[in-house]
Amino acid sequence: MQHDDIVRAALDRIVAALAEASDDLDGLDAVASDGNHGQHMLSGATAARDAAAGAPAGAALSAAAEAWRTGAGFSNPLWGTVLGAAASVERQGPVAMIDAALSALHAMTDANVGDKSVVDTLVPALDDARDHLVRGETVTVAAARAADIAEEAALETAALEARFDASNPDIGYPDPGATSSAVILGALAATIAELSDDADA
Repeated sequence: MQHDDIVRAALDRIVAALAEASDDLDGLDAVASDGNHGQHMLSGATAARDAAAGAPAGAALSAAAEAWRTGAGFSNPLWGTVLGAAASVERQGPVAMIDAALSALHAMTDANVGDKSVVDTLVPALDDARDHLVRGETVTVAAARAADIAEEAALETAALEARFDASNPDIGYPDPGATSSAVILGALAATIAELSDDADA
């Protein structure tokens, strides 16, 4: 299975998952913000899916990243930037892609784990995936583990107080960005489990 095929299939699944979660994500976002995070993420992922579908060979991920980067809100540019960094080292393999993604994430935001943001999901999930890959586990196993960690981490943000907008308390509610990230990583892991033979991942 070629990387482009996995990217396109993953984006199809991500769009479907975000469509299903959109109302819940909007509801979480409405607790402390504008209530449109789900709509924004679905729009950004849809643009990324469409761009990847028409991309030339070897360029599906970079095309998706560029399209996603232009989406509304904060999380869409973040996802576009993170995926673009991963795409820039795609030929070097999954560990290099994770390293590049994490570097881009840290450059894009000064949030730390515990600040109630997308970082609470992505950093522990990607760190764990990297550790498993370095130890010789397959991409399928690493992705599944990352998805599990992301889901748990997103739920745990309900106990956190937002660092960046404490004027609207949302204690008791998971962070919408952390939650949508868990949705995305879950869809990615499901796609890899279905399609990847781990020989060319």
